[in-house]
Amino acid sequence: MIYHSITISGPVASGSTTTAKVLSEQLKIPYKSAGDFFRKYMSEHNIPLPEKEKVPDDIERKIDEELTSLAASDKPIIIDSLYIGYFTRNMPHVLKVLLTCDESVRIQRALKRTHTHKETGEDVKRRDRAHDLKFRKLYADENFLDPKFFDLVIDTTNTSVEKVVQNICDKFKSL
Repeated sequence: MIYHSITISGPVASGSTTTAKVLSEQLKIPYKSAGDFFRKYMSEHNIPLPEKEKVPDDIERKIDEELTSLAASDKPIIIDSLYIGYFTRNMPHVLKVLLTCDESVRIQRALKRTHTHKETGEDVKRRDRAHDLKFRKLYADENFLDPKFFDLVIDTTNTSVEKVVQNICDKFKSL
């Protein structure tokens, strides 16, 4: 398969944003992040991160449609978005990557964050639940992180960012 673009999905603190940024730099492909947009939007509107359901549905759909359109185009792009693997599941030119990670490790990663926001372990769990509920409300009663929607699944629990990026690059460049 010849891929033009890459989408990266994964639960909170699984490494999707870090991976997408490093991939973008290595492959010289532009990068877009749904998470960056939503963190900024929620901060500006005084919405706590675990309360995704408070983001207006029309805003959510607009961002999801924009990112899906970018992925559908012929222009190479790397997209970091929770739902994007599901939305691009029928786009053969898009390498769909799912990052997984042990919940306790994800919580520890989230607790160490200082650059964006402070969270508790319960906040991480609430965010995961809120993302699932929002997706089911807006789109489908399905698990959007089901591995069947992805071309490559990588467990980041004990895998370095460098190794994750290398695995993705190898798959992206393979014919």
